[in-house]
Amino acid sequence: MNVDETYFFNVTVANEGLSVVPGQPTEEDPLIKYTGYLYTVIDINWKVSGSYDFGTATSGYTTQLDDMGLTNVIEIPVNGSSVWESFNHTFVRDAFDFGVKPYETLEVVVKARVFFEVYNVSVGMDGSHRGPLAAEASITLKLLDDKKMEYVDGKYLDMASEVEPLSGVAEAEYLNVSRFIGYLADMNQSIEAGDYFSALKTYSKYDDKYRAQLISSLTEESSASYGKTLLIGQLEQDLDFLNVTYNILEDKYVSLSRTYQVRQTELEAAKQSLSTAITAVFLASIAFFFVGRISVSRGTHIGEQTVSMEGESRDY
Repeated sequence: MNVDETYFFNVTVANEGLSVVPGQPTEEDPLIKYTGYLYTVIDINWKVSGSYDFGTATSGYTTQLDDMGLTNVIEIPVNGSSVWESFNHTFVRDAFDFGVKPYETLEVVVKARVFFEVYNVSVGMDGSHRGPLAAEASITLKLLDDKKMEYVDGKYLDMASEVEPLSGVAEAEYLNVSRFIGYLADMNQSIEAGDYFSALKTYSKYDDKYRAQLISSLTEESSASYGKTLLIGQLEQDLDFLNVTYNILEDKYVSLSRTYQVRQTELEAAKQSLSTAITAVFLASIAFFFVGRISVSRGTHIGEQTVSMEGESRDY
């Protein structure tokens, strides 16, 4: 219920099998008789409820604040019929007027009771009063005011400040991100529907239980991330070492390549020199061979002793 609004409480009294006529004595005392009417009473009681934590336990409390009654007298409906009544009240006092804190709940208990009206034979009808209780029913409502709404809105912002950053967490191993985002969405949905008490109930569960789970999950996730960070750091060190080793090997390769190119050039030069030398020797040998042949021929014409190629000596 909202403060500063008027509410109607409708009561239907149905006779489902009771036959009572005026002057009929009650079962408890023959001198006490029914008048044939009913007292219909609406009792409105204000109370505050709350809880406090100590260690792992929680204790609840309820304190009575105020009460008032609305009364009406109606004729007992005949068997199989009913009578409808309406009572109204404007709730002008809020939680502040009763000294209720925003984290506490201001409850209104509305109880409808129906009594038989009776009188004592010795006194007569003028002394009629409430007799035995015929039936009763009650409802418990919660009174909502501006302070309560501001308090719940603030708690929603508190939860949002802790939960919304989780939406940026990807591939969490121990943290169920969607679960906590869901709690925040439930609270927001209740607020948008005007159900501030359900929203506060959601926050209370989060504050009492779910936040501890969130902290535990974040701790495990942080520990796992730290281990991954150490592994990544080691891998980075190994990579740096491999990069240095690669650079050294690359430098050696470049040096060896250059040395190879120099040696290859020298080898090519040596091969060229050797080829030239072999060619020169071959040509020299051919020249010597022909020169030798010419000398032998000349010696034959002048009557000198010559040596044949077969190694025999002849005189001409």
